[in-house]
Amino acid sequence: MSRAFVKEDDGERGNTVADIQFREAKVEWLKIQEKKLDTLLNDPKSKKIKPETLARWIKETEADIAKTKKELGYEG
Repeated sequence: MSRAFVKEDDGERGNTVADIQFREAKVEWLKIQEKKLDTLLNDPKSKKIKPETLARWIKETEADIAKTKKELGYEG
């Protein structure tokens, strides 16, 4: 396609759309991780998990939530 028909800001617009989609994916990931943490902490079925494994999963999930919130600028 000839450059005469391409707007100069198409690349910038594409980057903005990608940034928005990336952020939306991060927000969705955060919701999933928060729900996972709630389940690990409160679901009676989680009591069937070995205590060491449950503690590790809780710690990893809390760390991922904190990291994701920081990436989103929720905490800082």
